[in-house]
Amino acid sequence: PEKYWSAVVGGIRKACGGAGKDAADISVISVTTQGETLIPVDINGKALRNAIVWLDGRAAEESSFISGRYPAVDFYAKTGLPECTGLCPVSKLLWIRIHEPEVYRSTYKFMLLEDFIILRLTGEFVSEKSLLSSSGYFDIVNDCLWDEILDYVGVDREKIPQALECGVMVAPVSRRAAAETGLSEDAVVATAAMDQLSGAVGAGNLVPGIVTETTGTALTIAATVDHPDLSDPMRVTVYRHIVRGKYLYIPICMTAGIVLKWFKDEFCREEFERARLEGRPVYQILDEIVKDTPPLSNGLVLLPYFTGVIQPDNNPQAKGVFFGVSLETKRNHFIRSIFESVAYLLKENVELVEGVLGGRIDEIRSLGGGSKSEIWQKIKADVNGRRMAPMRESECSSLGAAILGGTAAGIFEDIQAAADKANSVQYRLEPDPSVYEQYQKGYRTYREVYSRLRTLF
Repeated sequence: PEKYWSAVVGGIRKACGGAGKDAADISVISVTTQGETLIPVDINGKALRNAIVWLDGRAAEESSFISGRYPAVDFYAKTGLPECTGLCPVSKLLWIRIHEPEVYRSTYKFMLLEDFIILRLTGEFVSEKSLLSSSGYFDIVNDCLWDEILDYVGVDREKIPQALECGVMVAPVSRRAAAETGLSEDAVVATAAMDQLSGAVGAGNLVPGIVTETTGTALTIAATVDHPDLSDPMRVTVYRHIVRGKYLYIPICMTAGIVLKWFKDEFCREEFERARLEGRPVYQILDEIVKDTPPLSNGLVLLPYFTGVIQPDNNPQAKGVFFGVSLETKRNHFIRSIFESVAYLLKENVELVEGVLGGRIDEIRSLGGGSKSEIWQKIKADVNGRRMAPMRESECSSLGAAILGGTAAGIFEDIQAAADKANSVQYRLEPDPSVYEQYQKGYRTYREVYSRLRTLF
């Protein structure tokens, strides 16, 4: 956990330096992080073990025990999560209680990552409701901790920090944190929201009718709703939005951009060297390779389920598969097939969201690191047959956190107005009908490969 804090300290200094600002002049700081990462701390705020990160599925056996009492239908009706899995923090709480009883006994509070950073900034043990909505122990209907499931797993409710609203003041920066970061003790820390919710704020996804996709480590699709159907048999993930009474339908695909990073790191030494010599990002070179490679990647199709799949089918045992490799398959085909696979992921989950919303989605706002790639935007448009609209500011999670922090401090009067002013669509990219038709064949193969291999995993 101290590595997270070191990154925060270095990030504050780097951000202020890049902006030409003195950290001591910052008045408000707010925090957005990934969800689900769990860190037990003692009464002094010291971490008692390594973080159990969001992609860690060690608690599969514990999740089965929980599912015996709360099957998927009942679990979804309370939490908005499709079912209890080994990735859920509630399962990890039980895992710690069973396998590390001394850690459990010594734990004062079980912090999620955003909570831990706020703790290190202020000394306060708090959480916020959007972050807790993916924990498995937060009741999104009644907007409070789900005491019943905590009782069932034998976890003391007092070990869970107080749940605050998004975009509210927590406390001033502590003397210790000020010394480490260069921030002033007069600066105040505010809650923001979990990365996906914060990204929705930064993209203006605050009212029904707007759909966003984020291609980062994972791929997420998000649609704001007022009244989610928590009895829907498709069980699309629902998060509590930044205010009570609003929710976010949010299918989550665990591995998207991270697959490209994996391939780059393992197999693209030549491109790394070229990027170094030319003084430009390696991803820019990969974009050019993809652009020069025809659609369908010479028949190569990738299932990008490197850590399993949650939606549209819940299969934690699924794995990544390159299908259709031949002696004519080159490295450029592998790279393009990764881009295409994420577009297929987007298509199957957009269709899932359309099913629960009951209408067609014509435009998708795009954010995250993947939105900076114009060729990736074109592939997504052509695969989906829908207009892609990258945001002018693609780092919407950071922007959303700033809007929430600024609103908490009274700098902005209204979150919606601040979001509308702070960001806009950069350009709109229409699909090519002829390429769309080509991709329907690739998509059918993609779906059929998974269907045939599903039980083999």
